Amino acid sequence: MAIKIFHTADLHLGMRFAGYPEIQDKLIHSRYETLENMVDIANKEKCDLFVISGDMFDRVTMKVNEIFRAVKALNEFDGELIIVLPGNHDFYIKDSNLWDEFSKHAGDRVMVLKEPGVYDLSQHHLNMKIYACPCHSKYSAENMINKLDLDGMETDDAIKIGLAHGSLGGVSPDFEKTYYPMTQKELDSIRLNLWLLGHTHLTWPINPDKNSRILIPGTPEPDGFDCKHAGNAFIITIESPSEIKIEKVDTGKNQFIIKEIFLHDEQNIHRMKDEYSKKKYQNAILRLILKGRLKKEALEKAEEAIKEISKHVLLLQTNRDELNEEITPELINSEFTQDSFPHKLLLSLLEEEEDVSARALQKAYDIIREIRHEN
Repeated sequence: MAIKIFHTADLHLGMRFAGYPEIQDKLIHSRYETLENMVDIANKEKCDLFVISGDMFDRVTMKVNEIFRAVKALNEFDGELIIVLPGNHDFYIKDSNLWDEFSKHAGDRVMVLKEPGVYDLSQHHLNMKIYACPCHSKYSAENMINKLDLDGMETDDAIKIGLAHGSLGGVSPDFEKTYYPMTQKELDSIRLNLWLLGHTHLTWPINPDKNSRILIPGTPEPDGFDCKHAGNAFIITIESPSEIKIEKVDTGKNQFIIKEIFLHDEQNIHRMKDEYSKKKYQNAILRLILKGRLKKEALEKAEEAIKEISKHVLLLQTNRDELNEEITPELINSEFTQDSFPHKLLLSLLEEEEDVSARALQKAYDIIREIRHEN
């Protein structure tokens, strides 16, 4: 009989988002809503296991009500078992307040893998063994794989799945090798049927196939502009050790988006406003990097468009360092005395058509205005 697994990691419940005070509460609550959404998906897909490969929580000092909200969401899972691996942010230590409180509220279908070892799931009606590598501190130059007891695994007919949290060589940035570093060669050598990893917030592989045996779901809810995807998890169907189907599913509520836009006329402005006023951006934290040169009237239109876009997104940030008023003879004549040095310099630069001269013109104009205002 097939076994179906919902695999997620790095939810980081309790992340504070102090850099976004305008929407801080929404971003904090969105992560809990994403957990609830994942449980709903897992139930609709009739998953047997709900697996979290570390960092369900953002830190070990979670408040009781935050822990309880997570447990409440997990307890809605209809399958056989929920498996939680402590990661390097929510690591396990003896007498851990976090995991003691969590276990107090969790039901008997929630298993926290506190110690490295092999966990037999036969008592949960699953012919499966979990090879667990939990974290016991935030940093470690060594992973927990060497603590596993691998004796007898070759003759065992159970499905064998490894759970670990840490960096994966060639995939995760870990230049100092302090996040429980692992290598693909090391994981492949142990000859498990699957490795379900956490720690890296980007999904890997992006498009898994039937031969993929090391899986990193990435964070299910984006947490910053360096997270390009919209939040992912995996649904894994195991028919047999050699027949495994992997499906990537969308899970996130919000999305962080950066776009660079060149504005040269009002048509560009209208296109920008029409695009980012669409419903699909309503949960976006949108950063627009605006560039170009516009006449004064068009600049005013751009400001109006920005205000309109801000009504249709969760949060709008703009960078306008390279969006300037177009320098025309009329502008120069209106600001500088006829035949003065600034007047002659700017007009001569304006006559040049190459882009480098356009940049020089803008720089010269800005410097002259700055000096004049200082005096």
